[in-house]
Amino acid sequence: MDNGNIPGTGLAEKKLQIPNADLLDECRRLLDSGQTVLITAKGGSMFPFIKDGDRVIVCKTGKLEEGDIVLGQTGGHRFVLHRIIGTTERNCRKVYVLMGDANLKKTEECEENDIAGKVVGIMRNGRTIAADSPAEKFKGHVWMCLRPVRRILLKLSGYRQH
Repeated sequence: MDNGNIPGTGLAEKKLQIPNADLLDECRRLLDSGQTVLITAKGGSMFPFIKDGDRVIVCKTGKLEEGDIVLGQTGGHRFVLHRIIGTTERNCRKVYVLMGDANLKKTEECEENDIAGKVVGIMRNGRTIAADSPAEKFKGHVWMCLRPVRRILLKLSGYRQH
């Protein structure tokens, strides 16, 4: 285990390698107890806003809205870090519809109690981006509106699906 401080955040860091399923269960437990967690993003489903290897700061929040990036548990034991693109209702329960920013069609659904936390910061190249700032929310909203032309934009950016 490697310990240290995360520059510019005031957060202490403890590094430990464990299987993803166990890690995310522990993250959920920590979030439920009111703590903030730092997760290293894997994959490219949230490109261009979250890139493979970025670190995301996740906390528990009571209020979720369209455009928020959340850590949600879908279909059994699978966790995703995706953006809320809408809500629906099933059996008198609120259901969030999630989609990765680089995904063109695929969505997931999570009930309210399956949302472990909300991304409040994205750490990349020594700086932290406030994911819930008005500017980032606006960029996310514009990106969601560009869904019909994402394939072209992603191709022009050089993005390749993993």
